[in-house]
Amino acid sequence: MPRIAPSLMCSNLLHLQKDIEDLDRAGADIFHIDVMDGHFVPNLALNLEVVRQIKTVTKTPVDVHLMVDNPELYLRSIREMNIEYASFHIEVAKHPLRLIRDIKAGGTKAGIALNPCTGIGDLPYMFEGLDYILLMTVEPGFVGQRFVSGVLEKISALKKLMHGHNVDVPIEVDGNISLETAKRCIERGASILVAGTSSIFKVDKDLYSACVEFKCGITNSALPHPRQIL
Repeated sequence: MPRIAPSLMCSNLLHLQKDIEDLDRAGADIFHIDVMDGHFVPNLALNLEVVRQIKTVTKTPVDVHLMVDNPELYLRSIREMNIEYASFHIEVAKHPLRLIRDIKAGGTKAGIALNPCTGIGDLPYMFEGLDYILLMTVEPGFVGQRFVSGVLEKISALKKLMHGHNVDVPIEVDGNISLETAKRCIERGASILVAGTSSIFKVDKDLYSACVEFKCGITNSALPHPRQIL
């Protein structure tokens, strides 16, 4: 069954704890947290100190997406905080196998992230150590961008590539994941959906209800009774 990973970058930071509590009640599977350095992407989001505080208010697994030039500088903190998932970008990794090993040495599941225009040809060299693969469906760094439809074929190609190497790790997709694009990604083989302003964090709906509706929408299950949503 597909897993939903709300992107806390899209949360109301003035009410972050409440948003987390609402998402926990709604059944969020993973919390996706973008950590940016202002260099790899021209933006800043949440930092590891915020992640540390988030870990004190939820038992839901945390997925730290390192959108940074030097991911190795963050590994000690990730290990100390017992982060469940951490991914870095293949575009900046000089020694990706070493990074994967160092992440996993601390008990964290290791993922590698690819921008929309980055090919998948080098991934077989890393399959053995990877726990998941994150495919960006927008250029990284900012919310509200248009979904890059060409990544759908990339998902299919990656599934085929993994099958040829007897590997089956989850594919995570991130960027303008609405109910429509989520279903298209799932059809191609994605199983972790990073949910942001296109699906959950909507100004016209409370966060709990939006998350419940999105989760039911991608699993084709009936909505709970309205009194259960309030």
